Amino acid sequence: MVPPSPLQTFPEVSRPPQGVALRVPARMIMDKRSSRYDQAAVQTSDTESNVEAAKIRRQLKPLAETWERYRRLLQSIEDLKSHYANENDPELRSMLLEEQTDLISQLDTIVTDDLPGLLLPPHPAAELPVIISINAGVGGSEAALFVQDLSRMYQRYAEEKGWKGEILSQTEGAGAKGGGGLRECTIKFEKPPFLEEQEVYGRLKWESGVHRVQRVPLTETQGRVHTSTAAVVILPIYPDLPDAPLVDPKDVKTEVMRSRGAGGQHVNKTESAVRLTHLPTGITVSMQDSRSQHQNRAWAWEILRARLSERKHAEEVEARRSTRRSQVKSSGRSDKIRTYNFPQDRVTDHRIGLSLTGIQNVLDGPGLDLLLDALDTDLQHRRLQSLLEDDEDIEE
Repeated sequence: MVPPSPLQTFPEVSRPPQGVALRVPARMIMDKRSSRYDQAAVQTSDTESNVEAAKIRRQLKPLAETWERYRRLLQSIEDLKSHYANENDPELRSMLLEEQTDLISQLDTIVTDDLPGLLLPPHPAAELPVIISINAGVGGSEAALFVQDLSRMYQRYAEEKGWKGEILSQTEGAGAKGGGGLRECTIKFEKPPFLEEQEVYGRLKWESGVHRVQRVPLTETQGRVHTSTAAVVILPIYPDLPDAPLVDPKDVKTEVMRSRGAGGQHVNKTESAVRLTHLPTGITVSMQDSRSQHQNRAWAWEILRARLSERKHAEEVEARRSTRRSQVKSSGRSDKIRTYNFPQDRVTDHRIGLSLTGIQNVLDGPGLDLLLDALDTDLQHRRLQSLLEDDEDIEE
């Protein structure tokens, strides 16, 4: 049975805001999972059942230990309740209140910091490298400048994390060279082998969607604020398995052609550009940034594999969602996920209603962590709530 909550014991104490809403769901979930741990301790004569029981206990042991620690904290608060009721000394009563506040803080730490890692496994693609595609939306040349801003933001963020970045393609916007921004930019990010536990896709997956910027363009003579957009797509790069390749080469049509655009005498003289078409889905990838047909082909295949694997994952997730009794709100790719308001020096993430001041800190990279941390926390809370309601995790 779940122990009764003692948190109403001392009305004088102001409850810490973190973890309050999740205390009851967390206790119920931990109690249910710990019961499975205890049940698995009952040995049977069936060898196969013994193996399965041992596996369950091994998986649930950290959670059972955390639940026991949580129960001890609850019991300590119950003991304080008794002492407080029988204590008349104001100084001692104040000490009891202070101790209770500390114990409640420890409860919330278990709920907000420890429990998610025990109950909520990371996304299966969390540690995979990614391909980021940024494309200008409405706003003309200002949208192209915004694409350039976002490209720099992600590259600076990756540099802070120690990731390797590689620009696969980019198309300059109109205007003087280097001053017209970028119409599109595609970048690959991956972590070095020594950063084993760092998440790349798990961290950047939140960036998929439409980003909006509000500012006064340099060419605006009346001081009016213009609104422009850029679309960001984050694709994890799944490895090709020998027994289950992501793409069957027989399903892909390959075309080579002469490059167009910048490139000097090389342009239109050698067939270095490559276009791949996946016939079953119609997905097309073109690449011409390198003067090497071999390099363009390799990059095009990498992007095609990423797009097809993401499509497959999205279809699998949607199929599982459609079978549930109740749908859980998703913070996936909405039409507008974030606004960068320069006149107010404010960045707002519309999925969780969070606004931060200091746009430049976000665009420089470090400030982006604050937004991503908040999005991760929101997802953890919703996943815990889903586990309580349906005993089933939600997926993003």
